[in-house]
Amino acid sequence: MANINQLPYFQINPARDLSLNGVNNTKETNIIARFLLKKTKKILREKYPYHYLIFARQDKRLEHIQKLSKKYKYFLKLDIEKYYPSINHKALLEVLEKELFKNKPSRQLKKIIKKEIPLFLKKSPIKSLGLPLGNYLGWVLAGLYLLPLDLKIRQLADRSFLRIQDDYLIFCKNKKEPEKILKKIIEPELEKLELKININKLNSGKFHQNPVEFMGFRYYAGIFTISERKIELFRNKITKITHLTKKKKKKAIIKLLNNKILGFGHYYKFAYCKQDFEKLDAFIRQRLRRYLIKNKDQKQKIGNLLLTNQQLKNFGLKSLMGIKVKYGLKKKHIFAKKTKKRRKIGNLHRIDTEILRRFAPQDDSFAVILKQLQELAKNIKKVERKINNIEKKLENS
Repeated sequence: MANINQLPYFQINPARDLSLNGVNNTKETNIIARFLLKKTKKILREKYPYHYLIFARQDKRLEHIQKLSKKYKYFLKLDIEKYYPSINHKALLEVLEKELFKNKPSRQLKKIIKKEIPLFLKKSPIKSLGLPLGNYLGWVLAGLYLLPLDLKIRQLADRSFLRIQDDYLIFCKNKKEPEKILKKIIEPELEKLELKININKLNSGKFHQNPVEFMGFRYYAGIFTISERKIELFRNKITKITHLTKKKKKKAIIKLLNNKILGFGHYYKFAYCKQDFEKLDAFIRQRLRRYLIKNKDQKQKIGNLLLTNQQLKNFGLKSLMGIKVKYGLKKKHIFAKKTKKRRKIGNLHRIDTEILRRFAPQDDSFAVILKQLQELAKNIKKVERKINNIEKKLENS
């Protein structure tokens, strides 16, 4: 096997790369990917209801982690080194046949696994190794490649776990379990698949005492925040877009920024991130102002216009806090308790029935007293109206 550290990540260009029948690669591979997912959905729903191939609700995943961390006090977090470039084609085809050929396979399924997928795998720059990034079929195959390991964790360890591509978060009952699961189940199974654990990202500990990073979130003391590494990566992307050497128009730059803001904001809006979003919004506005003012092509068009926050918003710039606030309002709207509006009677906004019960007789006379008070309030209101009308007539005369 080639040196893992030297294995390259690669992508397939759908515009240039044509598949077997001369059909655009993206269109054809998407059809194959959807077919494979359809065949594996039943298996995944029964054994892995939170598997990322069939379950995409980010908020529910985070709630699931919070719920399980109360039951299972310890965790094992691991990541596979150079996962996409390290996938062995022969082992992948064996996994697909083993998992999908359990029942009588259809002719179409046999054709896909025996002919079309091997031809798709040949596009890798390294012989017999690697899956492309940014391709739907590559994403599905990468998800199915580790199914044997998923099955072993469920059957042998009988443990709940979450997996996003090659990232695992396994919930454990005691301090010794992470090491046992790692040595007896994970390492032997990864060796069969010719994969290695990323030692730098291997982590274990106790929930609510040791922070754990998963899916780009940092979970500590029952609260999800954004990983510092992900924040730094986002800032680097914004810096790259707003570099002064760019010669793009204002609308084009704002469109690029909005794409990054919407992607980042909607992914992390479920976390405790108000301060992070405010700081990042300020950073984005600062970079955009700098670009618009110092870029020679834009300077003449803008002139001496003061680039306030509102002005940048009028240009069409989105904000991370806008996404967070909108999500917060929506969540409150869904979970808010419906409160009954109190009736206003004249100038008496409400009648405290608890006080009346304390001092009124505990029989039918209480209802009579309450009714009389309500009638009295109505009469007071009528008298006030008449007095107001008389005063108006006197002023006019």
